Amino acid sequence: MNWRLLASKEFGDAIRNYQLYAMAALFGLVFGVFGYIHVRNVRRARVYDYLSAPEPIEFVTMLSLLCIVLIPATGLMLSYEAIVKRRDGGQLTLMLGMPHDRRDVVIGSLVGRYLVFLAPLLLGVVVAVAIIFGFGSTVPLAALAGFTLATASLGLAYVAIGIGLSGLLRSPSWAAVCAFGVFMLFVFVWRVVPDGVVYLLSGLEFPDELPWWRPYVATLSPSVAYERVLDAYVFNRASEDAPSAFGVAVLLAWVILAPLAGYLQFDRADL
Repeated sequence: MNWRLLASKEFGDAIRNYQLYAMAALFGLVFGVFGYIHVRNVRRARVYDYLSAPEPIEFVTMLSLLCIVLIPATGLMLSYEAIVKRRDGGQLTLMLGMPHDRRDVVIGSLVGRYLVFLAPLLLGVVVAVAIIFGFGSTVPLAALAGFTLATASLGLAYVAIGIGLSGLLRSPSWAAVCAFGVFMLFVFVWRVVPDGVVYLLSGLEFPDELPWWRPYVATLSPSVAYERVLDAYVFNRASEDAPSAFGVAVLLAWVILAPLAGYLQFDRADL
């Protein structure tokens, strides 16, 4: 029960320091702009070349490309200092003197920070849909619902990673550095890691046939796993070498294992 109180405190703090409002403004503005761009493209095609009018699903595609970068950045930004900042400032000593234990701190921080992420995301989707329907265009609601669920899962994975880092480290500065490193690694660098591993294990040359495990290694990044899930369950373009079900498992594993690793280190560390 105590973790619920801490989660409520996290959410309330985000309201009091205007962090929630800033996130809501960011998602509402960005998603709204993308919705308007889609409407403008549809209207322009109707005037000049009806055959080239964008399909409604293209709006979801645009949002997914945006979220590949936006969601990891906001998820990590919200969570990387959740525990370590209080620990560095001495607030945890007071907090743990109340009827809370360290597990409550980790779970409450995870749930509270995720709610701060989720509310603006849902607001952004609603704003975009309102703009599209308001201008007389359409959007595939089933695909948009699948996109929203997958994106919320990606956000949960990165919030969980940030909470894990916050529990593992003692310095807010190091937590910030590691959060940036995680962002760069999983969003950009990991896309070349599988080929690099294949190249090294094949004697510094690429084999004629790529090994079966390569797509699984690629999908270990939560961002790549998110793309696999979207391809399979939203855009219906999954391929045999891109394990979509494994992508779901990877996102779930990050949600569980990252905070668990942070908790295990945090639980045995001196404040």
